[in-house]
Amino acid sequence: MNRSARRMAMPQLDEELFVQSLEELLALDAGWVPSGEGEALYLRPFMFATEAFLGVRPAREFTYRVIASPAGNYFGGELKPVRIWVSRDFARAAPGGTGDAKTGGNYAASLAAQAQASEQGCDQVLFLDPLHDNAIEELGGMNVFLVTSDGRLITPELTGTILEGITRDSVIQLAKDRGMTVEERRVTLDEWDRGVQDGTITEVFACGTAAVITPIGELRDGDRTIASTGTGDVTQAIRDELLGIQTGVVEDRHGWMHRLA
Repeated sequence: MNRSARRMAMPQLDEELFVQSLEELLALDAGWVPSGEGEALYLRPFMFATEAFLGVRPAREFTYRVIASPAGNYFGGELKPVRIWVSRDFARAAPGGTGDAKTGGNYAASLAAQAQASEQGCDQVLFLDPLHDNAIEELGGMNVFLVTSDGRLITPELTGTILEGITRDSVIQLAKDRGMTVEERRVTLDEWDRGVQDGTITEVFACGTAAVITPIGELRDGDRTIASTGTGDVTQAIRDELLGIQTGVVEDRHGWMHRLA
């Protein structure tokens, strides 16, 4: 959040104050924490300018809030591969822009493309980087990973147009713990297509705060369809471990968790 605040010319939050705000909220709302599989109490901290001023400059007064809402599985109760639409008409971010900041404008920029994906019968949209041979970037709200037949995990590198997701970081660490080689680099759509066809890419999945880890079963690029294998062993294993850490049934070896309720 502080990284995003810096980019948006907003003040940074004291870490202890931030954690305290979550603790105080959960002290009141602990009864709203659901217990079903794939369910959680979704916490959304946010900050916005509240200075009474009309003009173009960084604000001098802001309001910080946290909202909480019970949430189910992002794509429904059953873990199943999702269908992704490749956006050729819209861009989510541009070099030097706010693509790596968690700000409302980035979500707003994805909505028209997401609506287009829904019209095509797809669950999410994939954005490309036309300046670099249509390298894949990220989905409307999730990062992308590809698993190879020789034990590598590939994900687009952070170039300033991709959000530095915490779930992305967690997946990378858990993959390294499993002995996998992690490559953060540019990956083109053609490489994805070739890899699926020749078997060098065996699994593809997306990750994010709400969805955690979701397998990608099909990528639709106009009339072209790139099919994946669905839920593979690596996808399932990393997902199970990450969910296990989050719910306290798997050892938290990296000290990621802070108990709120």
